[in-house]
Amino acid sequence: MSSRIPRFAATAGALVLALALGSATPALAQTASIDPSTLGSESLGAIMGAAGSVPLGSATGFIGSVGSADFPLDGEGSANPLPNAPRPVDENITTSEFIGVERTSDEYEYWLVTSAAMKREVILEVVPSRITDEGPAPVLYMLDGVDALEYNSGWNHHARIHDRVREDNVHVVIPTGAYASYYADWDRADPVLGYNKWETFLTRELPGIVEQGLATKGLETNGKSAVGGASMGGQAAMHLAATYPEIYRGVMSFSGYYSTMDALGYQSVRGTIETRGGDVENMWGPHRSEQWKRHGTVSHAGDRRNTAVYFSSGSNVAGPADLEHYRGGADALSMIVGQVLEMGVLEGSKAFEKALDRAGVDYRVDYSDTGFHNWPNFLKNFGAGWDHIKPALED
Repeated sequence: MSSRIPRFAATAGALVLALALGSATPALAQTASIDPSTLGSESLGAIMGAAGSVPLGSATGFIGSVGSADFPLDGEGSANPLPNAPRPVDENITTSEFIGVERTSDEYEYWLVTSAAMKREVILEVVPSRITDEGPAPVLYMLDGVDALEYNSGWNHHARIHDRVREDNVHVVIPTGAYASYYADWDRADPVLGYNKWETFLTRELPGIVEQGLATKGLETNGKSAVGGASMGGQAAMHLAATYPEIYRGVMSFSGYYSTMDALGYQSVRGTIETRGGDVENMWGPHRSEQWKRHGTVSHAGDRRNTAVYFSSGSNVAGPADLEHYRGGADALSMIVGQVLEMGVLEGSKAFEKALDRAGVDYRVDYSDTGFHNWPNFLKNFGAGWDHIKPALED
């Protein structure tokens, strides 16, 4: 994340700046030895255009004053080049199918598949189960964060998920190339972010494609699956699990945010999309439309009653892993943004917890004492999340 801050804007900069220099300043000074007042105009501009895909901060009173009004975004429009431009639409693609294993790298297979819904090719990162003597295995679908790079997902190069599930009879499937899409079905094609029908692909097309691909290796699924994700992918995973309980028996989310209807949720989604050159109304239309409501999982928390639910959050305190991640604390800009983002995650997670309690839904949530919005923080709770949802795939 740190290397992308000067280049890729992704949050509502005015809000990040206000939180970084206002309510967040004391915590920063105490926990990371960073004094934002010493940053020059170029550094502050970088903060205002900093990357991210979850809420922009805590400071509920300040958010309330901003509300759902559209404030100016630094980097708005298509000035910033995409790190992973969407694959083009191909009108000749009319079927959803497994084409073949394009290449392999270590224990990862890179599958080329097609999506009739999106009329394009998609690259899947796949780790077939290594426990072949136990018969058919469930499928664990993992969704990436906002960058969602092809051939290089965070679940591969950061998480090394193949090592984390090595002793488990499970097939891991990671869709790639969903850059700043929220893994959603968009209302309209976007001139910059492309034609997105990810929800349809994930729920109606992908399970059959995975069955096809595994069959070529003599492997099978047991018909059970779970979905997980970090950041943007965690938010999407919670929505998918609530909407399609017949597909996903378990869900785990690491530092996601679960409301699209409050001011924090709206500004974070809008900031993610519009500072990456897209038009947020191309996704779900005007804010508070039915599609925005549908994706606000806090408002229908009870839809997870028959699903194993896990989520986690960091805090506004830097731990040793954060200091190491941000190069010993020298990368002040990344650290400030990582703190502000996780402050919002923490607030949103607590609100989601209350909604689940009101709905009578069983779940597990872990709040870490330290941890900013970064992969070391996401991954510290992966084992707990996987242990919590795994039994739902085995019974």
